[in-house]
Amino acid sequence: MRIIGQLLIGAAMLWSPAASAQPAATLADMVICATAADARIYATTHKDAIQNAIADEITGKACVVAKIAFVPGKQSDRIEQKDATYAVTEIMIVGVSTPLGVLKIPPNHAYTLLRLQDQGV
Repeated sequence: MRIIGQLLIGAAMLWSPAASAQPAATLADMVICATAADARIYATTHKDAIQNAIADEITGKACVVAKIAFVPGKQSDRIEQKDATYAVTEIMIVGVSTPLGVLKIPPNHAYTLLRLQDQGV
């Protein structure tokens, strides 16, 4: 009986509103920068070709490109380019892609350039 009670409590904890309120992680090739300023410099360096730079895994002086699992956070600057509009965005890295799959890691704070969807006026 005691085991069944513990299982029911555990199941209730998993379905609590706090657990379901957390955003899901996204897995993608991303430019990862230590600061928002570094992300802006990366965007300036790769003007009008940010997606190509990410696809070609071109690293910057203070940024790297890698396939990560992350949770997006607060957006700050918007950067208009020919190919798209990007937002400098705080992210929490929660996993790293490896040949064997995604390796869960302790959360790490970083910044990236998130491509914004085209917005009609």
